Amino acid sequence: MRKSAITAEAAAQLIPDGARVMIGGFLGVGSPDRLIDALVVRGARALTIIGNDTAYPTVGVGRLIEAGCVARVEVSHIGTNPTTQRLMSAGAIDVEL
Repeated sequence: MRKSAITAEAAAQLIPDGARVMIGGFLGVGSPDRLIDALVVRGARALTIIGNDTAYPTVGVGRLIEAGCVARVEVSHIGTNPTTQRLMSAGAIDVEL
């Protein structure tokens, strides 16, 4: 029987540094937490994240931002994540609203 799914770790290995990744969820609810954790552990870099928001610093996409995995976000809301706001103001992350 063919295996229809792969592990989060295997999926994270398929996402190269510099990739554009669309991540679902709203303020972390419904985010692919295992994949996010695997990307952090792998040490992903320079990702562009496309999604609804940057959640909170320790939740959802916010974990990728805290870990320094993200160079750019294309989202509609960053108001609940002070890390995103600080990095944007410092020019350390590109934010498109």
